[in-house]
Amino acid sequence: MEKVRKQNLINVAMVVSSNVFTILVALFTGFILPKKLSIPDYAYYRVYLLYISYAGFFHFGIVNGIYLKYGNMDLAQIPKKIFRTYSLFMILLQAAVAAVLSIAVFAGRGAIEPDKVMAFAFVVINIPLINIKWFYSSINQFTKRFVIDSYVTYLQNALNLAMVLIVVVFRLYDFQWVLAIITICNFVCMVITMWQNKVILRGKRERLKETGIPELVRSGFFLMISEFAGIIILEIDSLFVDNLFTQTDFAMYSFAVSVIAVSFTAINTVSNLVYPYLVRVQEKKYVEYYGLMSDMLAMVSMASLLVFYAAKFIIFRWLGKFTPSLPIVAILFGTVVFRAIITLVCGNYFKVLKLIKEYTWNNIFAIVVSFLLNAAAYLLFHDYRYIAGASLLSFVIWYLVTDGIFIRHMQIPVAGCLRRYGYILAGLVVFYLLVNTDPIPGFFLYFAAVSVMSLLCFWQQIRKLLGIVKGRAA
Repeated sequence: MEKVRKQNLINVAMVVSSNVFTILVALFTGFILPKKLSIPDYAYYRVYLLYISYAGFFHFGIVNGIYLKYGNMDLAQIPKKIFRTYSLFMILLQAAVAAVLSIAVFAGRGAIEPDKVMAFAFVVINIPLINIKWFYSSINQFTKRFVIDSYVTYLQNALNLAMVLIVVVFRLYDFQWVLAIITICNFVCMVITMWQNKVILRGKRERLKETGIPELVRSGFFLMISEFAGIIILEIDSLFVDNLFTQTDFAMYSFAVSVIAVSFTAINTVSNLVYPYLVRVQEKKYVEYYGLMSDMLAMVSMASLLVFYAAKFIIFRWLGKFTPSLPIVAILFGTVVFRAIITLVCGNYFKVLKLIKEYTWNNIFAIVVSFLLNAAAYLLFHDYRYIAGASLLSFVIWYLVTDGIFIRHMQIPVAGCLRRYGYILAGLVVFYLLVNTDPIPGFFLYFAAVSVMSLLCFWQQIRKLLGIVKGRAA
């Protein structure tokens, strides 16, 4: 028991530390590149990042299907011959995807400006690199080999840091140089994750028809769509701005999104840590842990809004040309609170309780609401600040509807949920009241307010969590 607890602490420590490094590198990258690149070059760099975020669609759910079917197994338990067939299938699938997308980009090049064609070309090249890397990384995660997976996270961040330094030192301020270096980094990380899983890469394979790949795709495709809902909702607005506003407007908006993406990166990675443990929890603990996790995530995510004041300080002192993006940054920071709970708690509970159909329809509903609200904001105001507001409202509606599903399904007492809703509402009111204050006093005033509110609302939950961590509770 002590050995298991020690390993769990090591896993958590590695994930947390690698995420802290991820955040630091993302902040460094997110503020240095905009400073050095011209507005047009930064805009095309952000075009690449916008569309590469949809790379996961092109494994068509097989990774999610494998995660669902084998997510409670360790490496020694998984069927090696079947997984070798999965590996080969994934590599061939990504090669086919790259070929088809290359033809599409080549065929449409006449209707798109040349620099944007180049950005799309890098998207096509990197989709297989990212998806194959993610295939093997997901195996590391659900087999609870978080330590070796964190090594790759550290390496990728170190390579990203090196990329920025190379760009600055050699003055490679053309977006094409930046994307070329990113491609090399993705290739290196893909090869390493493949090597980490060489036991399922080389050796005898099962026949394709015996592996159940069609069933994996059917079960995983809608889960994949559901997990991408947060990205879709946040980036529907970026698609609107990219296609309906000027290049400068898109640069400002996408810079704001990049600041928010730092928090989202940490959320997504920690989510991968939660599921393998939650799926092993006794069912009778599900209701208790749902409330506890939601409350803790509400506190952590409200505290994470402190990053806004640091970002504001840096923009004022370092990136004056991006000052017009500050209102967008402020509006979109509110989405972090709801995204954290939806991803870390609700998303994992949908999977653990096998509510995949409900998960899918819930997220389709959220995507439709987001699209309609963004379209309405554009048609009524023609101002991208209202599009950002529409995204925030989409997340609020999505969270309330999603939480309602679990309140009904697990018969959760409403009183605790109302306390959490009140806490989030009060925290956001304080945040937006202080949003126009100077960064340093605003930081400390918000920190004091959210600390007091957290202790008043969740003191018992904090004590319970400390008890669980120390091993006094199951």
